[in-house]
Amino acid sequence: MPAADFRLTPRRRRSSTAQPQNTEYGNRGSRILALPALALAGLLCWHMVNMGLASAWYFKANHYLDLWVKNEQLFTEQSWQEASTAIDKAVQLHPTHPHYLLIKAKINEWGWYGGLMTSKQLEQTESYYRQAIALRPTWPNAYADYAYYLGVTQFRVTDAFAQLENAEKFGRFIPETFLRQLAVGFANWRHLNIRQKTSTLEALKRSVTSNYRGFREVVTITKSSGLTNLACNYLQASKAEFNQQQQQLVHNSFCRQPKR
Repeated sequence: MPAADFRLTPRRRRSSTAQPQNTEYGNRGSRILALPALALAGLLCWHMVNMGLASAWYFKANHYLDLWVKNEQLFTEQSWQEASTAIDKAVQLHPTHPHYLLIKAKINEWGWYGGLMTSKQLEQTESYYRQAIALRPTWPNAYADYAYYLGVTQFRVTDAFAQLENAEKFGRFIPETFLRQLAVGFANWRHLNIRQKTSTLEALKRSVTSNYRGFREVVTITKSSGLTNLACNYLQASKAEFNQQQQQLVHNSFCRQPKR
């Protein structure tokens, strides 16, 4: 037994002295294999930080846009400059986000309305709409807003109605679609053909049947175009399609005679 023990001892020693070399090699290999994972983790963190910053800049720009829509008098050169700078930074950090591109286009339009951008400078806005649509081709809002840009700022009525057809295809009953249909149609009413006028009036009817909570926007667009009587006559002729509440809405909004 002692002899047997003596023979086994060197073998155990050789095994134990060889083990640290294998461990060192394994550790070195593990560290090498970990480098790509660490690099990937670093890239992901950098990407997430950029996306977070882009989102923050976007919300700042969109905040101003919401304020202007609710109250045009809140639109100032300073607020436009801040909104424009914010959305530029968002697009720079995330240039393929369709929402950011769409907001960029809208802010440019406000700058043009306010005299802060020239018509030549506004021309670049079309590229933002096209990019947003290419990135999200089934988004009705992008088509509707693009149509408004074409029909109201560029007076390209035929092109505008082509985009409105796309908006209606992907979002027939959403407010953004019929509001833009009304804005473009009523703004260019005298220049529309029969088909375009019919499409505009059908959008007006759809705004009633959709029970849209912000119906006052429909009323504002109609009255500002001077077509209140036309709206009254058309909707009264279609009243069989409305329930009692909708009929009352039509009467109060378009057909009630002002008190003398």
